[in-house]
Amino acid sequence: MSKNKKMSLSGGDTTEKFIYKPKDLIWAKMKGFTPWPGMIVEPPLDLLSQQRRANTKCVFFFGSRNFAWIEENNIKPFEGPWKEELAKVSKPAAFRHAMADIDKYIDDPAEVDDQINESCGVPNHATEADFDKIRDAVDSDENPVDTDADANNGVVVHVVGSPDVEGSETVEGENNADSSASPTVTVATPATAKSPGKRTPKAKSVSAVSATKAAKASTTKSAQKRRISAHQTPTGANASGAPSAKRGKRVVSGGAVAGNFDGASSSSPTARRRVEVDALLASLAAKRAPNAIALLDRPVVTRPETQAIDMNSRSNTLADRDIVPSELTFGFLGLGMMGSTIVKDLIYTGHKVVVWNRTIDKCQPFVEAGAEVKDTPMDVVEAADIIFCCVSDPKGAKDLVFGNCGVLQLKDLRNKAYVEMSTVDPDTSLDIGEGIKQCNGRYLEAQIHGSRQEAADGMLIILAGGDRTVFEECHSCFKTIAKNTFFLGNVGNACKVNLILQTIQAVSLVGLAEALALADRFSISLNDIIDIFDLTSMKSPLLLAKGKEMAKGDFNPQQPLSHMQRDLRLVLNMAENLDQSMPVTSITNEVFKHTKRLGYSEHDSSAVFVRSRF
Repeated sequence: MSKNKKMSLSGGDTTEKFIYKPKDLIWAKMKGFTPWPGMIVEPPLDLLSQQRRANTKCVFFFGSRNFAWIEENNIKPFEGPWKEELAKVSKPAAFRHAMADIDKYIDDPAEVDDQINESCGVPNHATEADFDKIRDAVDSDENPVDTDADANNGVVVHVVGSPDVEGSETVEGENNADSSASPTVTVATPATAKSPGKRTPKAKSVSAVSATKAAKASTTKSAQKRRISAHQTPTGANASGAPSAKRGKRVVSGGAVAGNFDGASSSSPTARRRVEVDALLASLAAKRAPNAIALLDRPVVTRPETQAIDMNSRSNTLADRDIVPSELTFGFLGLGMMGSTIVKDLIYTGHKVVVWNRTIDKCQPFVEAGAEVKDTPMDVVEAADIIFCCVSDPKGAKDLVFGNCGVLQLKDLRNKAYVEMSTVDPDTSLDIGEGIKQCNGRYLEAQIHGSRQEAADGMLIILAGGDRTVFEECHSCFKTIAKNTFFLGNVGNACKVNLILQTIQAVSLVGLAEALALADRFSISLNDIIDIFDLTSMKSPLLLAKGKEMAKGDFNPQQPLSHMQRDLRLVLNMAENLDQSMPVTSITNEVFKHTKRLGYSEHDSSAVFVRSRF
């Protein structure tokens, strides 16, 4: 156990310190449970996503063989005078099973080690132990110990004994057994054989370090230089406290263990340690760059795969509709998640479509289906009668209109109409509409409300505002992609209504996520909660669908979380301009922002369950 990072146990002697490293066997106390045998391990990737308090360790529990974060003041070494008290056989059968499991591990650790390695995966990021090695090595360079003692006459000083734990209480709800053993100092020649003792936590007392320093002061007066190491009683020590034969360790200032020695002299320990430190730093630097997220305790998540558009699939709902395609040519700017689905349906129903996308490769399936591709947005405007735009944010929408090679570069938009389908705020829509009108064009905002699946099924809701004649000319297109359309009057009204609906949806999702997270903490089946919810008057297709996604952990994007958070930001900006207080929406926005920082920006908005759960 490292001596540099120290932790005070609750109660008892405040000078007694313990530190735990992976593979240390321990007793761990979780609230509501008796002290349980466990082992310190590197946390699995899914456990890294959980919120945890400071000064916690990842514990593997024997018997149940699961993992949890446990505070260090609720952990004790497995071996010690308290073991007999904590291991009473009168405890529940599950506890006795756990004790048998840890005894089996001590005899043969292979099975449990394999299970832990499978759960945790091969470590590919810098661990706490790696940084302990760097720190210990740097300390040894700053405070080197002369190890040039004669190999035959060198003396090893061992500090033996158990720390006094009388009256201490390190595990909640349990009293420790008394112990009167005190540290003693014995002198022995360097050991040549290494004991294959079990790997168990080693308890280190501050008083033991003081005894070591006193021994060092007395031995340095002799003609021979001596090696000094603080040696702890191993698991296999006899009743008198005499340690088994074991290779010693040299001690640096502050009691830090700097490295092993085998009785042979070292010509340049400082240089040797510096080489080891440089090699370790180089190794950590190589691993840390792609895995910095792990060092920040953020969950390791994978970005959802982009789903290729299936041009051969057809919606049954769409097939049942009697749609007569317009004779006009429709341009479409942006082939993202929603845009590509809409264009596919327009082509399927016989509309003539001209497309453009920043990534030209996305246009190829539509070319094969009969669409025409243009190099710039301005080229699309020239070739089409009505131009639709569907991009991810207000800035992108403005760039396509006012930017280089944008819509307004054509100068004269006579007999042209522009339809903004991107989710934008009212001010952005008004700016775009004014620009189109100044170039003699007609403008309509047509906000689409719904998910990707609803777009594929032709079940979107269209909220329109602006030029009524454009709305009428787009009738066949709207009938293709939507189950209902609403004309709301002036430019800006449709944007306001759409953002209000998005606010209701976002707040509902966060409420659902927190409720299911609470059920999960109670160990209540999430599927049972959803089934019961379906029988209540509160049910809705949206919440039922999102609840099922949360229960399965399936966050395949139907409506990306980043888009939902964008809409909340636009709503709060509108409210700020009106001095309208929206505290619940503000908190909801923070939940979405935090989930984005956890790495779920491109996942579905139902991924807020991850933030609520952990």
